[in-house]
Amino acid sequence: MISVNQLTKTYGQKVILDQVSFEIGAGEMVGLIGPNGVGKTTLLSIMMGLIKADSGTVAIARIDHRDVNMYRKVGFMQDNTVLYPHLTGYDHLAYVANAHGLQDEAIERISLRVGNHAYLHQKVEEYSLGMKQHLLFACAIIHQPDVLLLDEPFNGLDPTSLIRIRDLIIELSEQQGVTVFLSSHNLDEIDRMTKKIFFLNNGVIIHKQLQNYEEDQYLLTLDHAVVVDASQAGVEQINSKQLLVEAVLLEEVLKHLSGLGVHIQAIDRQTVGSEKLYREIYQI
Repeated sequence: MISVNQLTKTYGQKVILDQVSFEIGAGEMVGLIGPNGVGKTTLLSIMMGLIKADSGTVAIARIDHRDVNMYRKVGFMQDNTVLYPHLTGYDHLAYVANAHGLQDEAIERISLRVGNHAYLHQKVEEYSLGMKQHLLFACAIIHQPDVLLLDEPFNGLDPTSLIRIRDLIIELSEQQGVTVFLSSHNLDEIDRMTKKIFFLNNGVIIHKQLQNYEEDQYLLTLDHAVVVDASQAGVEQINSKQLLVEAVLLEEVLKHLSGLGVHIQAIDRQTVGSEKLYREIYQI
């Protein structure tokens, strides 16, 4: 569904993308991770034909990304700088709907689904960041695309809105077979949504299957304060009554605490996923 081949982009002497190649199949969801400035937005913009690459090719739904027919197949969520402050949310959606030959019913349907119906007729200059994100997402999916490219869709969302948007993205992928390529700094959300991750580093894509790297840790809540040896690998003191322990050390730590007369009030299992890989790749 998405095919990127030998994509290269430089700005002056800086190589942003260095012969990047990858394939994403129909219905797949892939996370794109990397710190600010590595080229995530540049990559997505090139894929959408908004920025010209130095070399390489992109095809989405078997259509060259320079062909305007591709836009009928793809929804792209950019940052909120593309919005017009003096226009309403309805104005934005009406423009997109008209470009795709859709009627007003499509605007009503998508605004109710995304959750921006209550403020649809307010001007964007009155919107919070979260409200702008709702509008951008609605514009991206109003025409029911086969492919979604999402650039930081969770920015500025409160927990309720984040859950709603996340569940919608998962529903589109799992129930409707939409291919999703998702850039985000929110590693926890990436972990919840997909196990397939691309890390962009030094101009190249590093492919990872998250399930091969996930590790369990356990948060122990104690009945009174203890102090652990800071040099002990695999055990981290969160506060005086909480320890984060790697799974392989859990039994040993429990025995040690029991010997000290410390009682465990709670043991909560936690899974460490993309954050561990992020630390390794970017040497954090």
